[in-house]
Amino acid sequence: MQIKRHILSKTIALLLAMQLFLIGLQAKSRIDQGNSSLEALIWIIQQYIPVLVKIRSLQDKREKNDSLKSKSKR
Repeated sequence: MQIKRHILSKTIALLLAMQLFLIGLQAKSRIDQGNSSLEALIWIIQQYIPVLVKIRSLQDKREKNDSLKSKSKR
């Protein structure tokens, strides 16, 4: 069970990293299409915030699960 959870967390981390990378590529495309760098930066920030919130939520869940496990082992 622990191995499956570890693989799942690594997969989620990889997918979130890919999402951030794709946001960056899309921002570059927006600049190439004529948007200003400032407009692209604002757009990037708007896209990154939900991803960062999701990452934080997953961290909180993981920490909560880890603390529950350590308490149950005592």
